[in-house]
Amino acid sequence: MHRRILMAALALMVVLLAVGPVGWAAPLFQAQSMITFPTDGTTVSGQVEVRGVATHPNIDFFQVRYAPGAGVVGDSQWQDFSIVQGIQVQDDLLGTWDTTLIPDGQYVLALAVWGIDDPNNPYVSFVTNLTVNNANPVTTPTPVPTPTEMPATPTLGPTTTPVAVEQPATSTPRPAPTVAATAEAAPGEGEDDDGESLLSLDVGPVRDGFCAGGMVTILLLSLWGLYLLAKATLRWLLRRRSQSTPGFGR
Repeated sequence: MHRRILMAALALMVVLLAVGPVGWAAPLFQAQSMITFPTDGTTVSGQVEVRGVATHPNIDFFQVRYAPGAGVVGDSQWQDFSIVQGIQVQDDLLGTWDTTLIPDGQYVLALAVWGIDDPNNPYVSFVTNLTVNNANPVTTPTPVPTPTEMPATPTLGPTTTPVAVEQPATSTPRPAPTVAATAEAAPGEGEDDDGESLLSLDVGPVRDGFCAGGMVTILLLSLWGLYLLAKATLRWLLRRRSQSTPGFGR
């Protein structure tokens, strides 16, 4: 019995030792040192935000420094401007370099990442050929829209002075004479060779047609009146007859 319990405990310990480091251990940062801005050959001025990556599995601190000169030499005079303890930086701000405190010229930057377990071998990266120019800082000019040039009007010949030309007076056409005007015209105007008016209007047929229409209308109205009178008389006779017949009444 005790032997089975001991074997089960040993098996559990083996499983915990095998699974524990894989399931419980936090992911370690890889040691990395890199400056992403500014880059090699950049011209800077004023306050420069130096950005990059500073990571280590057992980080102690990292430092950002500069030295005069276009590249790294054995006697470079390094000056620190940012020292950060125990913080991992992944593509973020490493420090701010105040270039107004140094003369204009060529410089080099360095980033050193130190580990607690390896204090003598830092991870270092460099940015070279940096130009500090605070006297005439480089600024990006704002583009100015170019005004559209209008094409020049072509000259077709020597300039001449316009001369006013007087047009002859245009006679106003006389309106065509109306019937009323013809009636008031002087004798002899608008007549043919026989002395009869050319624009006279024969109203005899119109008068005859109007009279005929009136007579027809009067005749139709008279017939309609006679019809209504005969109808009313017939109704009156039938009503009298029904009143005089026995057995009928209201």
